Amino acid sequence: MVIVWIGYCLLISGLLALAAFATQRALGHFRKPVRWGWFAAVVGSVALPFAAFLAPGLLPGLGASPWAPLIELSEAVVVTSAPAAAEAAEPAAWFAAGAPSVFAGGVWALLVAGMLFHLGRAYRRLRSEMRTWTPGRVLGSQVMIADDRGPAVVGIRRPVVVMPRWIPELDDRLLRLVFLHEREHQRAGDHRLFAVAVAALVLMPWNLFLWWQLSRLRLAIEFDCDRRVLERGESPRDYADALITVGGRVSAPLLAAAAFAERKPAVERRLRRMTEPLARLRIPRTLGATGVAALAIILVLGTPQPEAPMDAPAPAADVDIEENPLVRLAERASQADRPTFVAYDTPPVLQNTAEIQQVLERAYPTDLRDAGIGGRVELWLYVDLTGAVVNHEIKTSSDNDALDRAAAEVAQQMRFRPASNQGEPTAVWVSQWVSFHVI
Repeated sequence: MVIVWIGYCLLISGLLALAAFATQRALGHFRKPVRWGWFAAVVGSVALPFAAFLAPGLLPGLGASPWAPLIELSEAVVVTSAPAAAEAAEPAAWFAAGAPSVFAGGVWALLVAGMLFHLGRAYRRLRSEMRTWTPGRVLGSQVMIADDRGPAVVGIRRPVVVMPRWIPELDDRLLRLVFLHEREHQRAGDHRLFAVAVAALVLMPWNLFLWWQLSRLRLAIEFDCDRRVLERGESPRDYADALITVGGRVSAPLLAAAAFAERKPAVERRLRRMTEPLARLRIPRTLGATGVAALAIILVLGTPQPEAPMDAPAPAADVDIEENPLVRLAERASQADRPTFVAYDTPPVLQNTAEIQQVLERAYPTDLRDAGIGGRVELWLYVDLTGAVVNHEIKTSSDNDALDRAAAEVAQQMRFRPASNQGEPTAVWVSQWVSFHVI
C-alpha cells in the first residue's frame, strides 16, 4: 500500500510541477510575480496527498473530475487476511504481498530522519558561525558582517542582512543595488517562504519532483526580487554588473537564506530574464500556458486516490468438520454475523451497477447536494450463495450520518454474481466504497 501511495504522490507532484511551470510562463510574459505558483506546487505536493490519506471525507471532491457522476462505486473487494500459520509456512507469499510496502515505508522513515539530521547539523553549524559575525553598517543601515558569507538574508523570526567583509570594496553604485536587493528580500518575507518549502521537502525527501519544485522556487524568488528592484527605476546595466561582480565571489549557500548572487547557472538565467525583451504574441502564448496549467490542475483533482487498506479479522485455522448440513448452516449463520475470512477462488461481481448508481443518486440527500457536501463511505457487505446482500456494516464513515444512511439503505438492493470456491458458490464479505461527489 505504501508503494501505491508513493506513486500517487509522485503523480500529484508531477502534475503540480507542470501547472507551476506553465503558470510561470504565462505570468512571465507580463513581468508578473512567479514565485507563488511554485510555492503552491510545493505545498500542494505534500498537503493534498496527506489530506487525502488522513481525512478522505474532508476532501470529497478530490479524485473526482467535473464530468464524474454524483455517485461513484468502487469495485467490490473480498475481505481477506492471511492467517498467521500460513504466513509462517509460506514466507515467500508474505514477501510478495507485504514486504515491498514495509520496505518502502522503512526507507521513507529513514530518509525523513536523514533530512532532519542534515538540517539540524547545518543549523547548529550556522548558529556557531553566527557567533563570529560582527555588527556593521552599510549605507547607514544595520547589518551583520561575516568573513565569507552573504550577501544574504538569514533567519526566520528575526531575519538579518549578512554582508561579507569584502563588500565595502564594491563601487558605491553596486553596493547600493546589492543592499537594496537584500532589503527587498527581507521586506517581502522570501526567507520564510523558502523555509516553509524546505519543511515540506523534509516530509517527502524521496520525491524528485519536489526537489525540482524547490530549486525552481528558489530561482523564482530571485526573479521576483530582481523585478521589484528594477521597478524602482534602477539601471538594468548597473544591476547586471553587480550580479556578475558579486556572483564571482559568492560563498556557499546558507540555510534558508535569500541570497543576492548564487551559482553561475542561476546568475545567467537571471541576467537573461532581466535583459530579454517582452515576447511577441504575448496574449496567445499566455492563453496557451494558462490552458496547460488549468489542464494539469483538472488532472490533479481528477486523479483517484488509493483506497485505504482494509483491516479484516484473520481466518481461523483449517479444522476438519463433519459434512453435516446443520453444521454448515450454523457456520454460514456465524459468518454472516460479522466480517470474517471465507475461502474463495472467484470473487463476486456486482451485476446491477447502473441500477444502483441511479438509486444512490436519488438517495443523495438534496440538502447536502445543494450545499456542496459530499463524502466517501466504505461498506462491508455479506453476499450469500445467491448473490444477495443479507448483512452489511459501515466500515469507514463519511463523518456525515445522512450520507452513511443513504449508502447503507441501498446496500441490500445490490445483486452480485456470487463468489465461488472450487466451482461451488460460497458466501463472502466484500468491501464496497461509495463516493458522493461535490460537482
